[in-house]
Amino acid sequence: MELNEKVNNEYKSDKAAYQKLQKAQTVLQRMERQLILAKRKKQDAQIKLIRAQEDKNAEKIEEAKSEVEIAEKEEEKVRQAIQGLKTKLEDSKEKVDSYIEELKKDPEFETHINGILEKRYNRKLNKEIAELNQLNLIIDLCDKHPTLGNNLKGMVRAQEELESLNAEIEPLDPVKDKDKLDEIQEKITKAVEKKNLNLDMFMNHCSKNNINVSKDFLEKLVEENSFAHDKEGNIKLDKTLNNIAKGYNKRIKTYQKAIEKIPGAQLTVENGQALGIDPDPQGTQKTTVLQKLTSDPMSHVTQQTNSAQPPAKKFKWWQFKKRFDDWRQRRQANKQTTIDPATTTQTSTTGEVSTKKFRDAYKYDIVKDYVDSQEEQLFRQTARDVRRGDKTQDQDQDGQR
Repeated sequence: MELNEKVNNEYKSDKAAYQKLQKAQTVLQRMERQLILAKRKKQDAQIKLIRAQEDKNAEKIEEAKSEVEIAEKEEEKVRQAIQGLKTKLEDSKEKVDSYIEELKKDPEFETHINGILEKRYNRKLNKEIAELNQLNLIIDLCDKHPTLGNNLKGMVRAQEELESLNAEIEPLDPVKDKDKLDEIQEKITKAVEKKNLNLDMFMNHCSKNNINVSKDFLEKLVEENSFAHDKEGNIKLDKTLNNIAKGYNKRIKTYQKAIEKIPGAQLTVENGQALGIDPDPQGTQKTTVLQKLTSDPMSHVTQQTNSAQPPAKKFKWWQFKKRFDDWRQRRQANKQTTIDPATTTQTSTTGEVSTKKFRDAYKYDIVKDYVDSQEEQLFRQTARDVRRGDKTQDQDQDGQR
């Protein structure tokens, strides 16, 4: 099947019809409830018939037989309606799926999809590594400077207050509760000022000491995470930050393992360096050193991964710009992507060749939907595998103790 606008529009039309049918799931549930009631009605009529036969009451026997017959017809009618709707849903889904099944017959299509997934996971992995690096910087700063830890706690308390105040506003009427709204708005303004004051103090320290903490990440850290408290209501900063770091490590491990499951896929040079893995598919070093990400906040920009490269220069821990520039120069020297203009084909890090036929495939809804579903499915499966692996490892460690 040729992938073009005409085929894509047909797919979109069939997909819309299927999505419309999916809304009938509530109707299907209601019909299945009706079927249960119809079965009970038939059972009641059958019991009534048995009793009439036991009593040898001819009039009641005929009456019960009639009720059983009516109940059976009603049950069959509901059953057929359910089967008809289920068949429509199945046929509609099969029609939508048939587009991808037809495309999958071309081996180049699967290769192209694998390349898209490889890029997606590498991009997400890179983001997780960068954010973990930021988190580790913050953990290190709060550990060395308790005042900064207090600033972070101040931001957390202000954020918690803002969330509580916004919850109070939700049910209020703008006209009837104007005075109450004004009162809450004043508290919100003070909470925002408190949050910004602590944020500015934290960032000023980073700026003065040339520490590359992202203001956006610091705000995200406070706004998107729930911080633990002890019985007295004190914020358990260390425990919360370490738990957040564990979450990053799990996602990093999951993305890495997901890339390994994609046929022919590899980590990018940047991600390979960050994880301490040789990006050369012919190399022998495949050891992950995620632990170094937590022990050394800047390890992902200084890790040497290619023995052919000159050794990384050593810098002070706070010389972030020099370390980053050195890492970037070494990365540039180790580029692996090549383009052959003569054949109009591109060799990706999978080592497979993506032809012009599917070069623009991702612009079509068929491909977008398929890639999204494959990405989600692979991530869920890999996350389960990682959890099982971690659980097994913990059990082995307990056994050794």
